[in-house]
Amino acid sequence: MTGPGTAPVHTTSAEAGIYQRLRAHLAYLKLLDAAQALPAVLDQARDEGLGLTAALERLLGIEAAAVEARRQAGRLRFASLPEPWTLDQFDFAAQPGVDEALVRDLATLRFLDDATNVLLIGPPGVGKTMLAICLARAAVDAGHRVYFTSAADLAARCHRAALEGRWNTCMRFFAGPKLLVIDLCRHRDYAEGAGDRLRVA
Repeated sequence: MTGPGTAPVHTTSAEAGIYQRLRAHLAYLKLLDAAQALPAVLDQARDEGLGLTAALERLLGIEAAAVEARRQAGRLRFASLPEPWTLDQFDFAAQPGVDEALVRDLATLRFLDDATNVLLIGPPGVGKTMLAICLARAAVDAGHRVYFTSAADLAARCHRAALEGRWNTCMRFFAGPKLLVIDLCRHRDYAEGAGDRLRVA
């Protein structure tokens, strides 16, 4: 039986020394998840007859997955999405005015490669904000840096930055993300005459 920091069973003194040095190397390199998983992976290698390459790949795979999970959590925190919605949760049947094929094409994120602006136009209640969040979440999941803000907050922060002499810093912040989502909320100018349809421009 093994536990955190414990060498696998049936090891010689020499093997135990190598094991401890290996754990120390992993800790020094800050591969902490790999270091924690080392006893279990070594046991699995023995029980499953894994070769050195397969065992090393499994160990580093654990570390890589942990690193990506931390990066994903960081991207989500930075994105400041107000809801955890994904596109699978959007009810297209309840919004027949929404072009599902077009939205799913947008979800491929090809528009990011061309730096194309996407404008969701429609009256309140047709799902503009939810769709924007869903597309933003898809971009986060794809590894992109995303930031979500409202038009009112964007204007207030830019105004404050201009007054305080931080305009360039403010612009660098908002120009930094691969995708900047600006929620205009209930803007009457584009809602007029839209009926119950949602359009993408």
